[in-house]
Amino acid sequence: MSDEDLELGNAIEAESSDTIEEPKKRRVFSDRMAKMLMFVAIAIVALLVSVTVSFLTYRFMDRGNRSRQFPVISDAYNTEVPMYSMWDFLNGEGYDLRAQTADAERYTVSAKIKLGFDSEKFKDLSSELTMKNDALMDTIRFYFSQKTREQLLDEAAVKQELISKINSLLANGEVEQILFLQYQIIGL
Repeated sequence: MSDEDLELGNAIEAESSDTIEEPKKRRVFSDRMAKMLMFVAIAIVALLVSVTVSFLTYRFMDRGNRSRQFPVISDAYNTEVPMYSMWDFLNGEGYDLRAQTADAERYTVSAKIKLGFDSEKFKDLSSELTMKNDALMDTIRFYFSQKTREQLLDEAAVKQELISKINSLLANGEVEQILFLQYQIIGL
């Protein structure tokens, strides 16, 4: 009987050890959900840091200008081009110049030129240009024949020098613009 009790006791212990397992801890979130929440939290923190840095940078860079108004543009920097009356050397298409340069190896300068002036400011200049048409063409041709190819490559400088040469011939006003409809330096 004691053997039976022993066996019965062992059976009860074995049965109770199978049924008495440690209670499972009940989790609020699964592992997958926890990882997803972690990534969402990291994204929110990164967004907050980015917005804060952007805001502080903007405040730091903008601290000198509190007015938020655009500066007034000076007349010297006004990009509006005035409308000039164009003088075309009684040709309709402009003076078609052909001249040779002063280089040892001659180059041919080919240009179509028109002169611009303010007709409201210089009312008599058109008639003076008509009277001095031949002298103006000769002055321009002579100017190009006295220059080398290298000197003629800077088109802006050529225009300024031509304006001063032409204006030295005029008494009733001044030319304010020169247009090159064509400007080429051709080697022979």
